Amino acid sequence: MSDENTLPGPDTADLSGLEGILGGKDKVRVLRYPHETEPDEEGKTTEWHCDIVVVDNVPAVGFSTYATIGARELPTNVTTPEGRQIRSEFVTVGRTGHRAMADVLDACALAVATGSIHVAPGAVIPNAVGLVDPGRRCEHLILTPPFLWPELQVVDETGGPDGAGPLLTRLQAVPITTAEMSAIGRDGADALFEKLDTADADVTNPDRPSVV
Repeated sequence: MSDENTLPGPDTADLSGLEGILGGKDKVRVLRYPHETEPDEEGKTTEWHCDIVVVDNVPAVGFSTYATIGARELPTNVTTPEGRQIRSEFVTVGRTGHRAMADVLDACALAVATGSIHVAPGAVIPNAVGLVDPGRRCEHLILTPPFLWPELQVVDETGGPDGAGPLLTRLQAVPITTAEMSAIGRDGADALFEKLDTADADVTNPDRPSVV
């Protein structure tokens, strides 16, 4: 992650819905990750980007919160029972010195852009940590409703400024081990989160021991 990824300042980005975690603007930075789609049948590609908000000392001193802005523009092919589109933004947390977590959230956006995951609580993104931060015990991610930020807006039903847009949800990306990923396939996501809670596992530490 280099300084050239940093936008001029948080005022250049749409931070709506993140007000509950922003604190002072002096603690907020925005990083831009440029991407390009795969060539279509005519060989044409489209440029797009994922922006990551970084907020230091949130949810506690020594930790940093990372949140996507603009992932909501990526179709998820998920709808409400009434047929309304659902789009998602992602959030995660790490020790302040572990800046690779911004890259990890960008991997979440890439997974949506490529259509490789079903974007919903309990969905697993294989190797999302391992590809950008090799050598960590927790190589994968599981998505869950956010549980570390009481004032974070989790659901926005307004449909944007014109009221005609999709329903927006925010999902927390939690690093998990390979053994835990296998356990999800066997026992389900709820069973894993019960084990994490019982073990008082530090989900901010991608090198924590596996709970299974």
